[in-house]
Amino acid sequence: MDDNLQPEASKAPSTFNEMASAPAANIGVSKKPKPPHQEPETQVSIPPITKASVDSPMQNLKDLNAAPEWRGCIDMFADWQIRGWALSTINVMRSVDLEIYICGILVTTSSTRYSRVDIDQIVGLPIKSGFQISPQAIGTECAALIFDALKKIDNKKQTIDKILSIKIKGSDSYLPFSSRLRNEKVDISTLMPALDKIIGVRVRNEYISIRDSLIDGIESPLNSRADLVKPIAFYLPQFHPFPENNEWWGDGFTEWTNVTAAKSYWPEHYQPHVPADFGYYDLRVEDVQRKQIDLAKKFGIQGFCYYYYWFSGKNLMTMPIDRHVEKDFEFDFCLCWANENWSRRWDGSENDVLMAQRHIEEDDVSFINSCIKYFKSSRYITIDGAPLLLVYRVSLLQNPSETIARWRAIVKEAGFPDLHVSMVESFGLNDPHAYGCDSGCQFPPHGVVAPEINSSTKQLDPSFRGRIYDYQEVVRTEIARPKPSYTQFRCAMPSWDNTSRKGLDGNVFAKSSPELFETWLSYLINQARENLPVEQRFVFINAWNEWAEGAHLEPDSKNGQKFLQAVRRALSFDRGVMSALDLTADTETVGRLKVGELKAFIEKIVNANHQLQKLMKNYDGAIPDRASPFVAINSQWVCVEQGNVNDRAWLDSINGRPGHESRQIVMSREQSLSLRGWIHAPDASLTQALPIFICLEGIEGTSAKYMAGVYDREARPDIVGALNLGENSLWCGFAMKGDLVGVAPGRYRITALLAIPGELKSVVRVDAFIELLVA
Repeated sequence: MDDNLQPEASKAPSTFNEMASAPAANIGVSKKPKPPHQEPETQVSIPPITKASVDSPMQNLKDLNAAPEWRGCIDMFADWQIRGWALSTINVMRSVDLEIYICGILVTTSSTRYSRVDIDQIVGLPIKSGFQISPQAIGTECAALIFDALKKIDNKKQTIDKILSIKIKGSDSYLPFSSRLRNEKVDISTLMPALDKIIGVRVRNEYISIRDSLIDGIESPLNSRADLVKPIAFYLPQFHPFPENNEWWGDGFTEWTNVTAAKSYWPEHYQPHVPADFGYYDLRVEDVQRKQIDLAKKFGIQGFCYYYYWFSGKNLMTMPIDRHVEKDFEFDFCLCWANENWSRRWDGSENDVLMAQRHIEEDDVSFINSCIKYFKSSRYITIDGAPLLLVYRVSLLQNPSETIARWRAIVKEAGFPDLHVSMVESFGLNDPHAYGCDSGCQFPPHGVVAPEINSSTKQLDPSFRGRIYDYQEVVRTEIARPKPSYTQFRCAMPSWDNTSRKGLDGNVFAKSSPELFETWLSYLINQARENLPVEQRFVFINAWNEWAEGAHLEPDSKNGQKFLQAVRRALSFDRGVMSALDLTADTETVGRLKVGELKAFIEKIVNANHQLQKLMKNYDGAIPDRASPFVAINSQWVCVEQGNVNDRAWLDSINGRPGHESRQIVMSREQSLSLRGWIHAPDASLTQALPIFICLEGIEGTSAKYMAGVYDREARPDIVGALNLGENSLWCGFAMKGDLVGVAPGRYRITALLAIPGELKSVVRVDAFIELLVA
């Protein structure tokens, strides 16, 4: 958006026959003492379930006034799948909340939410009395506690009531088991593998999460929670057809119509801008907006500022905003009222108004009332509880100070402490207090200073009538801009080019790049930390998706995600320091140091940190999903030769844990063996195409050998540089996931096998000096 706005029940298996003949213990709910809290090392002692009254026949479900208050039972327990039903005789339509205990350990809570045809037939009402719990409900910590508890049970087979109990939440009542389950015994050993798998899979993910939080959370002078700066990106909700656009511009018109028609006017002119990750999307598709939010959050964007098109009671293009509120997307947002007339400005017909703004008192009151429903969203951005509202052209209001005072009163009546109005600094506006606003918000390219470079642009189309500016000079002057006397939210733009809208009359800020944008944004973020209170540390970006103005963080075919990556880096402490030095002459001094020397020193620290994070990334265990099965080696298949005595396979990570900390690993056959590392074998030519295998060699009485293919190879220039190796070692890195199902229990040595070029059977053995115990 610019001064040339173009707005644009599952059905449970039937158990009726069984239940009809079941004793009353299946119906009345029993009571027992509260399960004791259990630590892993304590002895398992599950209180027995007492039998319910036997004088409550099945037909009592038809008499809901008869005792007991709760009815139900557990009628399935298999492979950690639990199913049953429950209802309250006081109100059968009410959902029943449940607590699920395994070995006396509270695993999860659930509630009745599924239809049970068998129960409905007896009660005579369609109610949701069924419940089911899957193994996914068992968390890693609980799985470990249950695993330890089950190991302490002496008898291999146990009745289910020794393992599982389900309590009616908020009462002392427990669900009984169906007659079939009550007499059934479970082999404890059959329960262990599933728990082992839960522990193995989830521990890796939790390790990665902890590792990432440690990397991102390294304390620095500007990295505490109190110093958090929130980047907010302007968002254009125009990318979908709607009746007014169809009427004014033709059926199916959206912003993409202009974007795809853009032309290049000199050799280095980047047009048209072609979207990458999301393509030419249609915002009517909900998944598009979800993916936009996921991508924005990934790179540190904290919210969207949606343009709000409200014209004297007429709303346009609010579908994405309404969806944001309705679906309660986990992402903050605020509104910027686009309060000017909507006209045909981009094609020169400035007086041809399509939708007018009247700005009379009645309209302005209706406008703020239309915002209240958005303000009430838990995702709406507030400052000390006051909703943040941006106004694009506050000077167009009939009496801005009186209008905003009237808005404040209305918003307070709606239950908010106040309203924070921020004046968009467009069209020369630079004093928010003169209009009754609380703050100003920059909106480049409005207000930026840069020289015109048409005359120095080589091979420029002679018919081009627009203006070309130097983006680098914009960055320089914006960093040098003095601090204003009022609260100001700074704003940076990744690039700018509106020739797709205005053609030969467009304006272009040439020579933009992700690196320059990062420098600009880094400085603004650092300034926000220094100048703004914690609640007001916002930095705006113009924009998330202004494709027709060439200003977008969304990935395109030229830069991919580089502008988003620049946002992520700009939020880091090191970029905050460097931004203050980037555009300072190297010959200037800071204390006794020249700026050039200081830059070189900081760059070394940044590079060292970058290499450290790359090294830590190799420990993350994020192995591709293609599992390679370990198969028994037949001595007739391969001839294993011993390599150089100094050769070694280094394992950076084993199932997500640092390999250099491991000498022995214990796993079960239910788990996958995930390895990432590199091979030191200078005499071998480790090309990308060279077959590599991971071998498990039996030791201590286990003679079996197994091998699995490595599908994924990695270039490791860091290893080549650190060890001064030749280019033939570049592809020494590897990653693999091995399936242990076919491996017999025993103790094994992990080795790598390198194929010998030209040989069909011969391989070279390289030891990793790590042992694996398969349980």
